[in-house]
Amino acid sequence: MEEDRKFPSWVLPAAGVALVIALVTIGLARGPAAFDPDTPEGTVQLYIDALVEGEFENAASFWAGDGCVPDSAIPTTGAPDVSASLVSVDSSGSSATVVVRLTENSSDALGGLIEFEEWFTLVKQDDRWLIRQPSWPYYDVICEESA
Repeated sequence: MEEDRKFPSWVLPAAGVALVIALVTIGLARGPAAFDPDTPEGTVQLYIDALVEGEFENAASFWAGDGCVPDSAIPTTGAPDVSASLVSVDSSGSSATVVVRLTENSSDALGGLIEFEEWFTLVKQDDRWLIRQPSWPYYDVICEESA
């Protein structure tokens, strides 16, 4: 009679496989984190999103006018194909530093990915966080202090 209550030997492995498939599906369905746009990390996220979409004028709207800004809104490396993840945020009063890890496709003929960290210095002006010193992807542009 005890024999009648046992599960077939394939049920437990099948349940394990189904669980793994469900977890992978849930993980893949999740989109990127969306930060509050009124925070330093949210401002950097919107800035990077605008650059990725090729909306350079929009990206430039996140620059602080009294900071070190590039001469042109067009990046020196073009519209980047990039993914970003937040590393840290250090905020005190009306200034902040946001560190992100960027992963770009390599321009190398063999392809590959390049991963690096970028620091964005922000300042709060008129209740809005603005990037005081954009560097990525304006590597070759010399910044000039605005008057």
